[in-house]
Amino acid sequence: MKTEKKIAVLNYTKLRKDKEPTNKWSKHLDDYKNYVKEYIKHFNKAEKGSNASLAIYPYMRIRWEALNNRLISASKKNLLTEKQIKKVNKIQSKTDNSNSL
Repeated sequence: MKTEKKIAVLNYTKLRKDKEPTNKWSKHLDDYKNYVKEYIKHFNKAEKGSNASLAIYPYMRIRWEALNNRLISASKKNLLTEKQIKKVNKIQSKTDNSNSL
C-alpha cells in the first residue's frame, strides 16, 4: 500500500514539474507577443516622425532584444515545447516583416 502511494506521489511530482515551466514560458510568450505589437506600433510611428515614439523606441528596442535573447536561450536549452517554438518564430517573423530590424 505504501509503495502505491509513493509511486503516485512521484508521478504527480513529475507531472507538476513538467507542467510548470511550460506554463511559465507560455506566459512569457504571451507577454512577448504583446510587447512586439507595441514595439512595431512605435517603430512605425517613429518612422513617420512622432516625437513620443522617437523617444520611446530606443528603450523598447533594448527591451525587445533582451526578451528575444531570453526566448532564444530557452529554446536552445529545450525549455520550450514545439508549439511554443513555432509561436516564437511566428512572432519574430512579424518584426522581420515590419522592417523594424
